[in-house]
Amino acid sequence: MIQRRQFAKLAATGVSGAWASSALAQTAQPKTFVLIHGAWHGGCCWRRVADLLRAEGHKVFAPTLTGLGERSHLMSDAITLETHVQDIVNVFKYEDLRDVTLVGHSYGGWPVSGALEHLESRVSSVIFLDAFLPEDGQKGIDQNSPESIAAIKVAMERRW
Repeated sequence: MIQRRQFAKLAATGVSGAWASSALAQTAQPKTFVLIHGAWHGGCCWRRVADLLRAEGHKVFAPTLTGLGERSHLMSDAITLETHVQDIVNVFKYEDLRDVTLVGHSYGGWPVSGALEHLESRVSSVIFLDAFLPEDGQKGIDQNSPESIAAIKVAMERRW
């Protein structure tokens, strides 16, 4: 199993494995990476990875999704998966990013999958790092056990 810091070193040096796309393979050209975090934290979780990649001359963006991490003050029940998809799309739009390696970790696989529908021509490769790989029409709750689903429904009714 490859850990995040091993991924960063391999990506920064251009070495690819079965888990990485060919866009990282054997290139001396600087790349652009957009790193999407999982649930319960923010883009700061990528700090060491981003530092390693930048030290090798790559551009790195590690946005924090709305309502999480340092943006937790924006948490509301109006935030949906589509909000997080739009967070990613907006990074590409406002930074005018192209030829990007898009990385999603854990929950980040969900909004990365949705963002790809809007960004296909701007993404040269995508990496799902220990991430959810949703199928078309699948909901996050579909990944849970029946017990977890029941607890989630109770929490939603109580507005927790």
